[in-house]
Amino acid sequence: MPGSDSLPMVFAAALTDPGRKRALNEDAVSQLVTSYGGIFIVADGMGGHRTGEVASQMAVSQIVEVLKRSEPSPQGLLEAYEAANEAIYLAGQKPESRGMGTTCTALWLDLPYALIAHVGDSRAYLLRDGELLQLTQDHSWVADRVRQGLLSEDEARNHRWRNVITNALGSFPQARVDLVGLKVRPGDVFLLCSDGLSGVLEDKVLAEMILTNPPEPAVAKLIKLANDWGGPDNISAVVVTIGSQVAENPRPYALPLEANDGKPVHLQSGTDPEVLTTQIVEPEKKPTFWQRWGSVILLLLWFGLLGFVLFNQLGSGSTP
Repeated sequence: MPGSDSLPMVFAAALTDPGRKRALNEDAVSQLVTSYGGIFIVADGMGGHRTGEVASQMAVSQIVEVLKRSEPSPQGLLEAYEAANEAIYLAGQKPESRGMGTTCTALWLDLPYALIAHVGDSRAYLLRDGELLQLTQDHSWVADRVRQGLLSEDEARNHRWRNVITNALGSFPQARVDLVGLKVRPGDVFLLCSDGLSGVLEDKVLAEMILTNPPEPAVAKLIKLANDWGGPDNISAVVVTIGSQVAENPRPYALPLEANDGKPVHLQSGTDPEVLTTQIVEPEKKPTFWQRWGSVILLLLWFGLLGFVLFNQLGSGSTP
């Protein structure tokens, strides 16, 4: 979607899909191109019994509404996350909504700057000069162990606790948000996605898809590929491409971004607690034949054996 002729061009597309193994889609996405850039969000809800779906949609709608009324700034983005966190936390105090929460990764484009806020294990990537850079750090048990050198990336990808999240909107009274900023360049491409995409496809595949396709076919192909590889979870992707024009529009908050030659700057890092806050979510496995019928077959064999013994006893007792 292009901006006006006098402003930089921004092209974007967003798509979400339940995947192959989940009946309910607890992901939510949003894209809104504005006169100054745009607002783009991916959220992945948790909690089950439809509360995950509610949490992700609450996060997206709350953040978009706050940002639409705000002048772009790091503080404005944090305030939007705080408002969403409070709303989800209060909703989660109801007995039927215990455990309600959501990951949330948002890109707020204030061209020529980009602000990224992040909670959970959804991700934001930047493709620049053919190289894919992960802008966010996962708030998860396995990611913590990878950073500590206790697990490799391959081990983390297949670990049974890979879905344990250490930070989510709505899990605590106060939001703990990572905030990253950078100055964008013409041709930059941003990818926001849930772990249903990044946990299935390797970075080189993600990079190839967004490098060789405009945003709309890129998100469609990414989701199709994730489904082709099993689609074990809900899948969401938002792709945002910066056009050939990037006008200069200095902001008071942009000094550290200008001084870093366009490289990402970590403006704030949320602190992780010791206590894990979410349940382990693994795809349901279909029961095997023996798991379903084993006890019935054994019971029938037992009755058959008992009947055989009784029949023989009765037969021997009637012999003259």
